[in-house]
Amino acid sequence: MLYELLGAVRPGSLMEIKEVIKTVGMQVLTNGGIVRGINNWDTTFLPKKTRKHQATHTQGHYFLMRFDCDPATQKIVRDTLGVDPRMIKFSVVKMGKGKLEDISRVKGDAEWFQ
Repeated sequence: MLYELLGAVRPGSLMEIKEVIKTVGMQVLTNGGIVRGINNWDTTFLPKKTRKHQATHTQGHYFLMRFDCDPATQKIVRDTLGVDPRMIKFSVVKMGKGKLEDISRVKGDAEWFQ
């Protein structure tokens, strides 16, 4: 199935952000999935103050990742991101019904963000 992950990492070094993305990507790949694309959205303000891992955040470094995997792998990704202290917020959304004809035309980039 095709999933879209929108995540907000605590702002700081670009290396931390790359490590979070690499961790997620490697989990998808080692469980037989495919990463279709990654978009870096840079640092911006969060919609509201968020308290996570004993810290209050007003900004986050956003990224978008589209990937194909089975539901069990998607749960592993969500569980890992939920306990990662670098993550502020994230959302994983299923795109399409999992049929090849539904998701074959979906690209890795988010056209609406350009």
